[in-house]
Amino acid sequence: MLIHFKSMFLCVFVFSCEVFLNNPVKKTGVAMKPMIFPMLLCMAFTSLSAQAYDPFIVDLMAQVSLDSLLATVRILSGEEAVQLGDSTVVIQHRVDYWGNDLAAEFVGGKLASYGLAVESQVYSDYGRNIYAQQVGILDDDRHFILCAHYDAVDYHCADDNASGVAAVLEVARILSHYTPNYTVVYALWDEEEIGLLGSSFYAHQARAHNLDIQGVLNLEMFGWDSDDDGAIDIHSCEVGKSRALAQLLVTIDSLYALPLQPVIHDPGSPDSDHGAFWEQGFGAIVFGEAYWADDFNPYYHSSQDRIDKFNTAYFLHLTKLTVAAIAALAYENPEITAVPNEALSVPETLVLKNYPNPFNASTVIQYRLPEDEHVVLTICSSLGVEVVELLQGFQRAGNYEIRFTAADLPSGVYFATLRTRTRVQSQKIILLK
Repeated sequence: MLIHFKSMFLCVFVFSCEVFLNNPVKKTGVAMKPMIFPMLLCMAFTSLSAQAYDPFIVDLMAQVSLDSLLATVRILSGEEAVQLGDSTVVIQHRVDYWGNDLAAEFVGGKLASYGLAVESQVYSDYGRNIYAQQVGILDDDRHFILCAHYDAVDYHCADDNASGVAAVLEVARILSHYTPNYTVVYALWDEEEIGLLGSSFYAHQARAHNLDIQGVLNLEMFGWDSDDDGAIDIHSCEVGKSRALAQLLVTIDSLYALPLQPVIHDPGSPDSDHGAFWEQGFGAIVFGEAYWADDFNPYYHSSQDRIDKFNTAYFLHLTKLTVAAIAALAYENPEITAVPNEALSVPETLVLKNYPNPFNASTVIQYRLPEDEHVVLTICSSLGVEVVELLQGFQRAGNYEIRFTAADLPSGVYFATLRTRTRVQSQKIILLK
């Protein structure tokens, strides 16, 4: 991680405060018309209680393997050998081209083993980024980037930043089995330690080609928590949707009762690869151990930064937070879950969907009624508090759409809930301003 002392941190971005509170909200104006649309896979949630409202994300977090994470760190930090092609090698360091070349081959091979098409982006005689992407089926032009830098400044450097790389690879391993709504890029940057060179090249190219990057999650130093308090720093600023991304992490941590204590720093430090995206106007955050909260790894940038210093439970929980965040942003819940009350079970013929999701100013909610019904459609906060009633009344069987304008709501996770006399279905919607 490229970092200076606290007194030297600078951020040139001017910012204004955004308060994320459950303030009373007036009913929002909507426009509604009948519409025919194809049957879509619905997302239903049994409740809004912690760890139960979205079984898909709960399942993803359960798939995070500490053994897998630690095995990757051991290889990247030179504690264990690895088979690369016909040779068994030890990645002794990731400092110069030789060491980075081995590391790049290793991480690229891991991504390829998950069935992903891997790109090697050579941008100089000594630098190359490794990335792979999953193309979205709903809107492949919208991109979310999950990233970490794989270079280092000394031998081992397990925390900085083999830990971040391992988390990216673990999330890619899990999510490679699912198809995203929006394109997800798993990126591993080179030469962060000497000036964010790899990420700066990618971000500049993305801006030049008008790539629609909705958000960047940058992982930095996941292994150190000496006082076991679960504190994590999230660095954000006013650029793009950075603040909304930061708040999303806080929301996920709370909803799924993770033993973490996230703190948002705004304006935060630009001194990691997210800073390269800020420079190009893209929303981005970096998160990891609490180096702004007096629990910074004292072995940072030395050969003593080794895996035996890790707080492994902390490493595991940070990775769970990561997979939940990228899934909430880019993936659709593929499951249909019945509400516990059998009288309110969701039949296959009841459909609730919205597009785009995540959204900014407004989103279109689409639903199908299998029979004539009295209908109530509401928007609730992540805590289950109703903030908007979109409609209430009798409707004929058929397909409908209604535009929801969220100008008065803060960024965050919400739920659109469709109720009839005998059925209930909810859809998670994400507002990013």
